[in-house]
Amino acid sequence: MNKAFVKDDDTWEDPQIEPDPQANIPTGSRNYMTPQGASKLREELDDLIQNRRPQQLSAVNSLSRAGSGPTDATFRETRKSLQRLESRIAFLTGRLAITEIIDPLKQDSDHIRFGATVTVQAAADLEQVYRIVGIDEADIARGLISWTSPLARSLLGGKAGDIIKVDTPAGVQELEIIEVRYREILSG
Repeated sequence: MNKAFVKDDDTWEDPQIEPDPQANIPTGSRNYMTPQGASKLREELDDLIQNRRPQQLSAVNSLSRAGSGPTDATFRETRKSLQRLESRIAFLTGRLAITEIIDPLKQDSDHIRFGATVTVQAAADLEQVYRIVGIDEADIARGLISWTSPLARSLLGGKAGDIIKVDTPAGVQELEIIEVRYREILSG
């Protein structure tokens, strides 16, 4: 076994461990993602395995050959970094294993489902556009909301013309669904 994976002394502190791959996914559900979101996770995993892991292993081995050990701060930090990387690899591998890809372009419905691009309007406010995407794809600044978010849960199943109620920190808000479309989710 590579020495980088062995705890040598009691001064070792565990690095931050990634959550369970099932984290934040409702019980009994899959990890729904758009094709673009799944591709982005696969790219990250491939980069970690093919590029970053070999670099980290090389750094740990070089420090080990140079006589660095568990009491050396650089060696400890490099080893922690490798363990964080291995944790991320395990998380992404597990997350992708439970992923179900849903292509918005293949949805044929006037009702809101995963992958929908939805235009809504509050009473006298401007229209807002949201896209319902996977947990790992959500980015509220870009209007990408997770299918598990309170807003998305309120929207799912609705159609243009419906009025929905959403619990917000400021209280219950009513939104009118103006338009429902299915289009490609562009990665950012």
